[in-house]
Amino acid sequence: MEDKRGFTLIELAVVLVIIGILMGAVLRGQELIKSAKEKKFFTKLRYIASAQFTYLDRIGRYAGDTDNPPDGIIDDDDTAWDELKQQQLVQDNDRRHIFNGQFNFGGGISPYGNYNYIRATRVPAWVAQSIDNKIDDGEPGSGNVRWSTSDNPQGQATYPTDPNWAAYLYWWFDR
Repeated sequence: MEDKRGFTLIELAVVLVIIGILMGAVLRGQELIKSAKEKKFFTKLRYIASAQFTYLDRIGRYAGDTDNPPDGIIDDDDTAWDELKQQQLVQDNDRRHIFNGQFNFGGGISPYGNYNYIRATRVPAWVAQSIDNKIDDGEPGSGNVRWSTSDNPQGQATYPTDPNWAAYLYWWFDR
C-alpha cells in the first residue's frame, strides 16, 4: 500500500469554510463595538445638553452664564461644569467621552451668536457624520451640528475621506 500524505479537497474546503465563518464573526464584532461607541458618545452628548436645560429650569439661566443680568449665553466653560456639578446634574467624568476627548460649553460666536453650543474634541469623522445625519442636515459646514479639523465652529465643506480623522464637533443645542 502506498503511503499518501496531504489533505483532500474536502478537508481543505472545510478548513476554508471555518476560517470564513471566523472572519465574518470577527468583522461583525468590530462593527458592533463601533456602533456601541457611537451610541455611547451620542447618549452622553444629549445627556449634557439635558443637564443644561435642567439647570435652566431650576435656576433660571444656563450654567456658565456669568453675566449680570444673565444674557442666555454660556461664557465660562469651567463655571458651567462647576455649577452643573453643584446641582448634581453631572459628575467629573462626564466631561470626557469614549473617544478620549472632552466636552466644553460655549456660546455667543458665529454662526449663531445668540445661541449656545457643546464642543467635543477628538471626534472621528464617521461619528460626527452619523450624528449630523441623525439630528441635522448631514453637512459638516451647515446647520446645528458642525465638524471641523481646526477649532473653527464654522465647520468645513465636506467630511474627510479618512473616516477615522478625529477633530472638533460643535452642536448648537439650544437653537
